Amino acid sequence: MRYGVLSDIHGNLEALRAVLRELSGVDAYLCLGDLVGYGPNPNECVETVRALGSVHCVVGNHDLAAIGKYATDWFNFYAREAIMWTQEELSEPNRAFLASLPTKTTVPGAVVVHGSLPDPMEYLVGEAEARSTFEAMTEPLCLVGHTHVAEYYWRENYSGEIGHALLTKGGRIELQLGRRYIVNPGGVGQPRDGNPRASYAVWDTSQEVVEVRRVNYPLNLTQRRMKQLGLPSALAERLGVGK
Repeated sequence: MRYGVLSDIHGNLEALRAVLRELSGVDAYLCLGDLVGYGPNPNECVETVRALGSVHCVVGNHDLAAIGKYATDWFNFYAREAIMWTQEELSEPNRAFLASLPTKTTVPGAVVVHGSLPDPMEYLVGEAEARSTFEAMTEPLCLVGHTHVAEYYWRENYSGEIGHALLTKGGRIELQLGRRYIVNPGGVGQPRDGNPRASYAVWDTSQEVVEVRRVNYPLNLTQRRMKQLGLPSALAERLGVGK
């Protein structure tokens, strides 16, 4: 089985289309949440994911905020402005789809969540959060998003030291028996690891490999549309630097 792994699309249709072209031929998809927020095409992104067919998808904090089920008090000004715009734009069928998504799901060999296992909306940003997720894992692999940073953590079963590596240029993770892994494929629509190329992953269960990949997309088209729609210019500009 080959899974295409997507996270943090954030309404960036151009990036999503580029990634899906690269993933042509996978057997199924895993979507780690935040389909909307920030970007100019929330409806089109949700509809594209809905149309994938075999897709296992969890909800992200921006998805919940866009349907009024997550407080935006802690959002920065730009994120809050984008969510308010997204709330007005989302169609009822797409709102219903986001509302139907679970906070976590499991497929054979992996558990899927937006943030961390103890708290699906928590940022997994270091060893402390990684440890709590390792302790809650029921499968050898946990796929997470939320930080928009391509990286992974590993641990020897339950008690070993925790290792960590960034994958800002992509990379291949060979899953070894006796280890547990937390893998973040990075952000499709708004990378924040200094690389503006759309980030995604392929998980091949027969080869026991997760490969993080990067792909170029016409980000200038996304930036232009964001500015035309009156979304904060700072959100458009950050796409060019991957921060």
